[in-house]
Amino acid sequence: MVAKMETGLPQGLGNAGKSLRECAALFSRERIQSIASQRISTGFPVLDRSLNGGLSNGLYVLGAVPGLGKSTLALQIAYNLSSQGIPVLYFALEMSRAWITAKSICRADFALHRQTGFQAADLLDSRKAESFSEAQWDRINQAREVIEQEGRHLYLYEQGPSLSHIGHIQEHIRAFREAHRQDYGDRPIMVVVDYLQILAPRDTLLKATDKQIVDDNVRELCNMRDQQNVIILLISALNRGSYDRGPTLSSFKESGSIEYSADVILGMQYQGNDDAKFSQEAAKAQNPRQLELTLLKMRYGQDGIRIPLLFYSENSYFQQPDGGGQTPQVRLQELRKMLGAYPVQYHDGFHRKARRRKG
Repeated sequence: MVAKMETGLPQGLGNAGKSLRECAALFSRERIQSIASQRISTGFPVLDRSLNGGLSNGLYVLGAVPGLGKSTLALQIAYNLSSQGIPVLYFALEMSRAWITAKSICRADFALHRQTGFQAADLLDSRKAESFSEAQWDRINQAREVIEQEGRHLYLYEQGPSLSHIGHIQEHIRAFREAHRQDYGDRPIMVVVDYLQILAPRDTLLKATDKQIVDDNVRELCNMRDQQNVIILLISALNRGSYDRGPTLSSFKESGSIEYSADVILGMQYQGNDDAKFSQEAAKAQNPRQLELTLLKMRYGQDGIRIPLLFYSENSYFQQPDGGGQTPQVRLQELRKMLGAYPVQYHDGFHRKARRRKG
């Protein structure tokens, strides 16, 4: 049986009846400090503070309209957890592994150099790859080495015969636990589902409405949360009524169960979206785009908090306006030193022959 991570309430309360006196004894300074120390950073300090210190065992839902960057943000959070040694299983029901990897290389390059060297789509275009300069290939190889190091605990699953419904996700988690028990033991793992509305019903012959399918899948995810030591980040679409206004709890497409079942619900939108003079075209044209997360539900904390974010869409990169969310400068210096310390030879998967990078 996997030992469960603290969820915000002290363990030991159990399901059996206990007196309030017994319950109060669990709220000692040492126990509360222990709970706080077990939370895992998202890599965004303001978001961590809004989440009582970070992520823990629970169901987190991130919703936004199409094209706003919700998958990119989820991927960056997943990458940040991997860099802390936390195993992450990313179930991509829409994106391919190649596209996710290209976005990760692009983000790592921007984090290192703070300027655009190439875009993710360029890495998958053989014609553009042929025109890359030597300096660009140096940067690509540097970024690749960073994600090989920092992303080694991030496992990508793409849609196919073995990934289409919630049962497949459960099977993959069980198989991962067994295959990597020596590596991770009973350490908590993060599961990212991208995204909810694409998940097929377990029983493909069952005639059900979209709402029933979504509700059933949310219930299955809640069972995973309650029975295993997992942090679940669920990406969700919003209904069309949310396109011209900010997200609310009623915005979550085809599901009433999300509002009741999720531990945390985050809605993402452009800053100033609720202003009468707001122009989506103007907001989309900005670089970086100015977005914000709204904490729509926080089971064990304060909701309604707004968290500003900057989104460099060309670079697949998020950060806080104050610089939070960047790879810490000390870590960047370590990575740059590592990358410059010895020559690296690659046979890369992006239409390039093996070559030795200049020292």
